[in-house]
Amino acid sequence: MRKCWSRQIVLSAAVGLGLSCGWAQTRIATLDLKPYGVMTQAELNVQHPIPDPPPERKGYTTSGPPGGIAWSGVGTLAVERAGKIYIGLPIWASGYAPKNAARGTGDKFRVLVVNATSGGKVEYTMDFPTKSLGRIALQLAADGTMLVLADDKLMRVGTDGIPTSQLNVPNEQKEFELWGVETSTTGHTLRVWLNDKHTMVVNTKTLAVVKECRTVSGDNDTGTFTDSIELSSQSVAKFPDPAKGLERQAFCEKRERLQQFGQIDFCPAVVNDEQFLAIEEGAMTLRRLSGETVWTSKAPEGLILDTYDDELSRDGSRVALRLMRKAQYHHPDTMNPDDIRNGTWNRTTTEKVEDSVGVWNVASGKLAGVIPLLGHTEGRFFEPNAQIALSPDGKLLAVLEDGMLTVWRMD
Repeated sequence: MRKCWSRQIVLSAAVGLGLSCGWAQTRIATLDLKPYGVMTQAELNVQHPIPDPPPERKGYTTSGPPGGIAWSGVGTLAVERAGKIYIGLPIWASGYAPKNAARGTGDKFRVLVVNATSGGKVEYTMDFPTKSLGRIALQLAADGTMLVLADDKLMRVGTDGIPTSQLNVPNEQKEFELWGVETSTTGHTLRVWLNDKHTMVVNTKTLAVVKECRTVSGDNDTGTFTDSIELSSQSVAKFPDPAKGLERQAFCEKRERLQQFGQIDFCPAVVNDEQFLAIEEGAMTLRRLSGETVWTSKAPEGLILDTYDDELSRDGSRVALRLMRKAQYHHPDTMNPDDIRNGTWNRTTTEKVEDSVGVWNVASGKLAGVIPLLGHTEGRFFEPNAQIALSPDGKLLAVLEDGMLTVWRMD
């Protein structure tokens, strides 16, 4: 189990460790977001009656706002080259929301612009009212312009906080359907999943819809992508066989199986039109789409790579991954008769806990630095929760977890 050190001691130790290993990493900014209304995972986990439930759900409870929140965490990040950090906070302030004066009234998407070079000074904030906290997004276009999606509108937002152009994004999502917004490796292209079967591909400079993809299968246009191709891991056998293969796809076109890779056990993360990162728990490999391996880098000793989420810098020079460690968790005792009869009333399981963030140089595969995370905290359980973002040149890493922003310079 992780020792109960204070945050300051853990961070200070990490700086010293980085220098002793040849890394040069410096924490340059810290910001507590509580005065700005950041929500905690504990608040979002509180159960309350379902508002206006259908007859079959009367008396049921739920947690958080209707429709949920767009991320597993309680905020999102984007980093600009000059050191500006954009923080997007979902603010739930209606219905059963916990009362907090800093949040005001009405649900909104709050964006903070933070200057990391001044130690974490908040330059200004913007509120975007929205009917759904499950359909909000914050990204940066290739030219550094902020892109905000709120209240079913995609907006390019100027430095004065005023939208300069916008695109209406229809709400076609049904309960439990896929919805999401992602940018390409370069930032020139935005992909918006409206639901399981409808995807929009948008030019981030003009907000013109360049393609609309419609499918009946619900599994097209997924994976990481450049401005021309998408790369994903897809099933190659019928359920329940878990076998997967690597597939390439142009937007809205038929997927192509890359037979040279056979059956795969990794998650692919595209770097450019010719290379991708093959990420497994124990190692990460840079490979060419033609099949050759460029390098392989093992996970730091005692740690596991998070295969579900990676952060590639816009110039393709660095990649950041969460590092996990295994921990024993003793489940609360229960008097459930089935648990007592089956011997599961007092049990311990092995869980994966956030430990740190690793940053690698993509050209060489060498580890550039390791930044500590809080890991398991009260009300958060074990699921990965920290939000991370790299600057376009990979030299700044921003981390948001449990309402605290830290920014690191990775030299």
